[in-house]
Amino acid sequence: MTPDPHSRAGSEPTSREPRPRRLDPDGYPATFLVSLAGFGGLVVLAVLPLLVTRLGVELGHTETQAGLVVSANLFGTALGMLGVAGLLRRTGLKALAASGAGLILLCELFSLTVTALAPLVLVRLASGLGGGMLAGAAYAWAARRHHPERGYAMLLLLQFLGAGLLLFLLEAPVARFGLSALYLTFAGCALVALLCIPAMGRTAPDASAPLGSARRDTTSIWRDWRLWGLLLAIALFEIANAGAWAFLQSFGQALALPDAQIHGVTVIAGGIGGVGALAVMWLGERQGRTRPLAAGLLLSLAATAALLLERGLLPYASAVMVLSICWAFTLPYLQGALAQLDRHGELTAIGCFVMMCSLALGPWLIGLGIGVGGIALGLLLILGCFVGCLTSALPVTRLTDASATPSKEITP
Repeated sequence: MTPDPHSRAGSEPTSREPRPRRLDPDGYPATFLVSLAGFGGLVVLAVLPLLVTRLGVELGHTETQAGLVVSANLFGTALGMLGVAGLLRRTGLKALAASGAGLILLCELFSLTVTALAPLVLVRLASGLGGGMLAGAAYAWAARRHHPERGYAMLLLLQFLGAGLLLFLLEAPVARFGLSALYLTFAGCALVALLCIPAMGRTAPDASAPLGSARRDTTSIWRDWRLWGLLLAIALFEIANAGAWAFLQSFGQALALPDAQIHGVTVIAGGIGGVGALAVMWLGERQGRTRPLAAGLLLSLAATAALLLERGLLPYASAVMVLSICWAFTLPYLQGALAQLDRHGELTAIGCFVMMCSLALGPWLIGLGIGVGGIALGLLLILGCFVGCLTSALPVTRLTDASATPSKEITP
């Protein structure tokens, strides 16, 4: 009696059936897809000028009121990132990212019907919370990879390129449809994020991570002086760069440059930072973290000094370009050193919270200095922040470089 060839159909695969291929979690395709999902949580930052302008033109809000709405969104993002740090040990990254994307989607659709200030602030706060969960999960995922700088650099690259592309593409739709075009763009990015989240693969909170520090208890983490050194370095670095970016036009005007030249330099600087992110993806950790970190910070110091001491379009444009490139080049190495202290991803999410708070704080602090002592004092404050970052970060990265586990000993 011959067996029925169809009797076992569907019960188990035959040896000839190809196994489904899974994305390599340390490969570029997975890194790109997860970074694209994370960008969906930070897309508001990319179109911040359009959002602020439309809040005033369309809804009649004053600059102070529009600033309150935007600040609520950014503060919500910071809280969402902090929430990721607290939930990582109990919830998978994919669940956190999907929850964040879903919350963004709901809030953006609800925003279409909201015009009053108080409800709008609450809705933007909730949307920012979802964005922080989505972006924080993407950063935590990168922290668990063998090459965390690659993920951080990809996220920065998409932020720089995405900002330029969206500002270019949305100008006409926003002029015609107003805030609805922005809200629907945010919702569309959340949908794209939901499609990209499966690229995270297995993200159980108790899964082993490269360098195996995921099981450190919370108490020992917070007693590590290296953590505080890196968090301080990240805070000072972001305050300096956010403050410099916010007042680039003021620096150019102080040099008596024409507004058209200043605007052209600013537009180019907004996209050229991607060069720094690409450099990180190419260089990786082949030179450790201390050398590229020191190079990025010293170049940032030189560029700031040029703004303070030199006059003319060429020195101004060169300094602005260097600052933009070094911003995208240096930050991934600071985040990578933080990831090495705890590759479970909690410290990375906490670092993102510090980063968001510093981004919001930088323009205010540097603006306060300019108000008290003019452009010179503002630039001196930026110089001081870069020096403080250098002295806080390098002692830590020298230790993490010395204790880094060779790649051949790392198991996926």
